[in-house]
Amino acid sequence: MGTITTVNPATGKNIDTYEELARDAAMAKVDACHEAFTKWKLKSREGRAETIKGLGKALRDNKEELAQLMTEEVGKLIKDSRDEVELCAAICDYTAGCGPAELAPEPRDPSNAGRGIVTYEPIGVIYGIQPWNFPAYQVIRYAIANLMAGNGVLLKHASNCTGSGLMIERIFREGGLPENLFTVLVIDHDTSDEIITHDKVRGVTLTGSDGAGKHIAEAAERC
Repeated sequence: MGTITTVNPATGKNIDTYEELARDAAMAKVDACHEAFTKWKLKSREGRAETIKGLGKALRDNKEELAQLMTEEVGKLIKDSRDEVELCAAICDYTAGCGPAELAPEPRDPSNAGRGIVTYEPIGVIYGIQPWNFPAYQVIRYAIANLMAGNGVLLKHASNCTGSGLMIERIFREGGLPENLFTVLVIDHDTSDEIITHDKVRGVTLTGSDGAGKHIAEAAERC
């Protein structure tokens, strides 16, 4: 079990140091996320949308703090960081507004004694591995859609913006998201590979290089 130290690229000074989770602790967080999912999936589409609307408000309420940390960790212009947080809040608003209708059951032309219906159901815990260049947007774009669909969400963020990932987790809790439903994993690559093959992880999403994508795909293939 090691540590991650974030560094301000503009000054070269250390920002903070985080302990990586031991394997068993990381697996316990996956189990806790799955348990939260089993309750969240039973919530109505409208109920999920209301919570997601609250996440947008929480992002705006914490915009300056999150923007300052993103700028400190990855060197973004502060104006760009503020705009990014606002974009993330807008994604929450949009998803809350259209999500219930988009996920509603869809009747089809009668094909089974007049009872043809397509329904959309959550599948479980989704694991996201995300890069540093948009510390908030890269997280929000996959997390909010999956939460609206009724899934649980895990995040392994780029090590240099570990603090931003943990702050988003905190903001989501403040915004009313049930505990453990969105969970940040501060872990090494070996533990990450084990997370991918965990029996309670139902999907993995990556933004990164083609080499990283090949590695993740090979790990997922072993499930």
